Amino acid sequence: MKQFILLTLLVSAAVSPLHGQITWTQCQASARENYPLIRQYDLVRQSTDYSIANAAKAWLPQVSLTAQAGYQSDVASFPEEMEAMFRQLGIDMKGLNKDQYRLTLEVGQTLWDGGQHRAQQEMAKADGEFSRQSLEVEMHALRERVNSLYFGILMLHEQLNQNTLLQELLQSNLQTVDACIAHGVATLSDRQAIQVELLAASQQRVQIESAAAAYRKMLSVMTGIPVGQTDTLEKPAVQVAPAAGNRPELHLFDAQRQQFDAQEMALNSSLVPRLGLFAQGFYGNPGLNLFRDMTENRWTWNWLAGIRFQWNFGSLYTHGGNRRKLELARKRVDSQRDVFLFNLDLKRLQQQEAIDKMTRIMADDAEIISLRTSIRQASEARFANGTLTVGELLRDINAESRARQAETLHEIEWIKNIYDLLDTVN
Repeated sequence: MKQFILLTLLVSAAVSPLHGQITWTQCQASARENYPLIRQYDLVRQSTDYSIANAAKAWLPQVSLTAQAGYQSDVASFPEEMEAMFRQLGIDMKGLNKDQYRLTLEVGQTLWDGGQHRAQQEMAKADGEFSRQSLEVEMHALRERVNSLYFGILMLHEQLNQNTLLQELLQSNLQTVDACIAHGVATLSDRQAIQVELLAASQQRVQIESAAAAYRKMLSVMTGIPVGQTDTLEKPAVQVAPAAGNRPELHLFDAQRQQFDAQEMALNSSLVPRLGLFAQGFYGNPGLNLFRDMTENRWTWNWLAGIRFQWNFGSLYTHGGNRRKLELARKRVDSQRDVFLFNLDLKRLQQQEAIDKMTRIMADDAEIISLRTSIRQASEARFANGTLTVGELLRDINAESRARQAETLHEIEWIKNIYDLLDTVN
């Protein structure tokens, strides 16, 4: 594929910008810091940290408190013959109550969870990275808006410069017409024709200044940098550099795949058994010693401890289907990535063609201006000699002005096209 021509700034970090001069780098950096969306980066980071910390706390001992009261249809008891024998021996065997109560405190400690907690941490990291890359995609669109405003102001500034030159040229020719009128070579209508052009140029200047002021205000709001009428926007210098694709959308697709990998890790961990310790203490009636409770029938303290093994086979039913869903999701993301790269290549080719077109156009600008200047100077001489009308002179003056304006606008448009290409591939 043809190597693309990109724009990079020739800015030395050791050199401080001039007073009142604003650079493209400053505007882009300030716009990013000033944009309200930037605050969400810290929120995403904090949320991710909390999620990871919460997942790690699953290894801490888990404590639960349970209160239970119930009534059952039957309870354990001795045969009537044994109860009769107990009564002969003077033992009152009351039996268990059908209403039973228990207040339980249980402490559990996981020894092995099959990688579930690690999978939860990876999912938290993947979700945080996906959120961050989503913000990067939105922030990337901000660069194009800054470019439009920045180069728009540069174009309007050049139009003002050309308008000033036009008015100076018209004013100079107005003095020539006055001299010709004094010698009877020109008429008052010739003077009025130039005055009309001067007024039109003045009106055009008002429109350009109004548009430039609006652009400066919008750039000020977007970047947080006060861009006053006296501040100068630096025209960026350029150099040739190779293309380097680094679009945030590509990182976003990678983050989505990381999410799927973490989900698959969690899915696999659901098939693995769990092993843990537990200790349980409760205060209730009846307790663990049923024989004593049958005779004394009172609330007692009890406890038990041990090791617990759990293996939930229910996840096997849906495991295969969930894995296939994840694989389909991966393929969908890959398809979206391919579509994005396809459209990106088309856009890049269009922008490169626009750069090449402007390069070819700019090659003739200097010669056109030189010819237009020669024509205008010859017309001024002919007008002074009375062999050319003022309308023909004004035609050549405006043609030269348009040629000069086109040259500056072509250059700025060329630079902007290269910057747009830079943003497209990066």
